[in-house]
Amino acid sequence: MSPELDTVAARHRGGVTVADDIVRHIEQRIASGAFTPGDRLPAERALAAELAVSRAALREALSRLEASGLVVRRHGSGTRVTREVPRGASLAARLEHAGDDFTHSAEFRELVEPQLARLAAERITPDELTELRDLLTTSATDVDAEESLRLDVAFHTAIARASRNPLLSSLGELTANWTVEVRVFSHLAGEGRRISHQGHLRILAGLEAADPDESMRAMGNHLREIHAVIDRFRDAADHL
Repeated sequence: MSPELDTVAARHRGGVTVADDIVRHIEQRIASGAFTPGDRLPAERALAAELAVSRAALREALSRLEASGLVVRRHGSGTRVTREVPRGASLAARLEHAGDDFTHSAEFRELVEPQLARLAAERITPDELTELRDLLTTSATDVDAEESLRLDVAFHTAIARASRNPLLSSLGELTANWTVEVRVFSHLAGEGRRISHQGHLRILAGLEAADPDESMRAMGNHLREIHAVIDRFRDAADHL
């Protein structure tokens, strides 16, 4: 059963069908780069088992994705991704569902990611530090909300990989995908992007110094700052 969908079957609610959630999940995986154009999706039986959904619901979702032009299905060769999710569409879908997951997402990240940063400080390679610097150089430029979000996810995913623990690394990478809907709030305004970037700089400083305690502390502080940014944004939206 894939926790990415929480499970998908359990999220059938208020006019949202299981097929809707499967479509959103696969769109999110494409938007995050987990599936790229040309990639083949897992076999239907395996994907249905992973998502804990019926094959009928999965087929309905794949048919809708094919109709939208995101995937192509061929008998004998499976389902392949044909193009990226349009930026505006993926951003709107994330915002639509973000509120449901906010508290769970914040708690989960604050438990997992500081420990990943602590391990990464002990194990990160020079090439991986260079990758993080390059990501922050790009995020310091005038990027839009969608690109800022992509760079944010890439930064945290790279730290997860640098932990050198395959179980924790996989969990960290999945965390990046599970929490995309919530994280988008912190990238909608320039102030949120600035706070995120500054937090990333402090985390990078801890990693460069090979200081596990400082890296863990910087990650925890960063997540609490982002939590506060999202809280303010949601409060303001509730009063509009």
